[in-house]
Amino acid sequence: MKFGKASPIFMALLAAASLTACGSGNGSASSSSSTGASTSSAASSESASSGASEEAQGVVYPIPGGGKLTIAMTEEAQVTANAATLGDTPFAEELMKQTGLDLEYKHPAGKDGMNLLFASGDYPDIIACYPFFTDYAGGPVKAIKDNVIVPVNDLMEYMPDLQAVFDGNELYRKSCITPAGEIIGAPMIRNGDELLTSAGLIIRQDWLDDLGLETPETPEEVANVLREFRDKKGATVPFSFTLTQLNSFGLGTTGGSCLTSPFGLPTVGFYQHDGKVYNGFYQAEFKDVLAWLNSLYSEGLLDQNFATIEDSVQSSNIMNGQSGITIGRLNGGVGGYLQTMSEKDPTFNVVGFGPLVANKGDVPLTTHYSNPVNGYFNVITSSCKDQELAAKFLNFPYTEQGHLLYNFGIEGVSYTMENGTPTYTELITKNPDGLNMQYALAQYTRSWSGDGMLQDPLYIIQYSPFPQQKETLKRWTNSTAKEYKMPLVSVADEFSNEYSALISDINTYTSEMTLRFITGQESLDNFDSVYMATLQSMNIERAIELQQMALDEFNAR
Repeated sequence: MKFGKASPIFMALLAAASLTACGSGNGSASSSSSTGASTSSAASSESASSGASEEAQGVVYPIPGGGKLTIAMTEEAQVTANAATLGDTPFAEELMKQTGLDLEYKHPAGKDGMNLLFASGDYPDIIACYPFFTDYAGGPVKAIKDNVIVPVNDLMEYMPDLQAVFDGNELYRKSCITPAGEIIGAPMIRNGDELLTSAGLIIRQDWLDDLGLETPETPEEVANVLREFRDKKGATVPFSFTLTQLNSFGLGTTGGSCLTSPFGLPTVGFYQHDGKVYNGFYQAEFKDVLAWLNSLYSEGLLDQNFATIEDSVQSSNIMNGQSGITIGRLNGGVGGYLQTMSEKDPTFNVVGFGPLVANKGDVPLTTHYSNPVNGYFNVITSSCKDQELAAKFLNFPYTEQGHLLYNFGIEGVSYTMENGTPTYTELITKNPDGLNMQYALAQYTRSWSGDGMLQDPLYIIQYSPFPQQKETLKRWTNSTAKEYKMPLVSVADEFSNEYSALISDINTYTSEMTLRFITGQESLDNFDSVYMATLQSMNIERAIELQQMALDEFNAR
């Protein structure tokens, strides 16, 4: 594959990444030589006009002389269901061809497997797709201090296309450095608003139609619809979800919420508004959220086993007519249910709705909403002997050439160019071996993963083929979530141990009490005298103060 002048689709992507431009970087371009090698350069126009050669300023792919790198990433079922390692997929074969490198992949099993790797002190050259902000105790700051991660500040000359991304977008740049100014590595960037919301409330639209009901918008309307589903459709667990779905997407411990807006609460986790940090668990409005959920639980409208059921049971409930409302994702939820039921029951229909509001027609405070830089990084480790080579490899996905491979795969195989737009082939959309779309993508792309790259909005648009998914995304993204979202902040190193100890105990307590309040094991009469008082005694106000300091530092970067 040869690349000359940067294509319109790639330039549009870079333009999207430059909505909050802060530097003089002019994006990146790729050029082809007569041998098919491509040269990537992030040189500014001033540098280019000074007579400096493009090759001196950029990185050539395939990399002359090649080399070998070892890469570890958590085992991914989507990959290993059909290949021993990522290195055995058509994607990796093409990646090695285009970069000129020999890549050896290792896949520790889950978080425990990665923790064993970190404890060993013997690391691969690169750790990829790892959420250091959430899964490494103390975050990337601690990982650098522990000599796991090597900051790439002094290696950015070998990462010109990533530098161009940083130069073009202030938020992206700020999200990839520590309070000490260390660049963590190559980030996974969701480069488009369509990619930032992927979960929320889902309802049986066919049941609504049969009963002549409107889509509910308020908590009261949801309760009424649930009663109708129970009484007239035989739903034994009208509202069914897993505890993880409730916490992550319903209440918003890891992002915006689809349930809390009617009660004046953006989310139960940390959020900010006008530069001030809050924690939803420590606000009076949380009591109203709990009271509503408790009322649904007490009436039998909410699955009595939500704290223990697994994803498979929750999915079965919505598809088999045991429940009419659930919480789920755009693709694995709405798309997955529609695909599974398309032949079993052609009348089956689901669509996303919400987030809920206090009054019909209101705009929700928040929705499930992710930061563009979501905390997943590809990093160079202290065990890497050729850090320049590793840096050149980490740069590759941000080139036009790498962007197409990582997002769409192999031209003529997993995608074709249709009117200038990379379009997945039926190998992906209607896999002849019966693989669902994600598992098919996993053999040819990294667009579905947390790999260090610019994720293209065209991925999610094509990954959501049902009109119900498009309508769902429209509904779920209607909120003021950006006004409340905490950026990807880091507590300063000198406070990291204090903060980690505080938040670990606080998270354990709030999780336990949330469950007890919803199920009625704890009376809401004790919300202020016991729950709020205990949080205060656990120094939650100090945790908020540390988050405020982190936000102030982030904004000053």
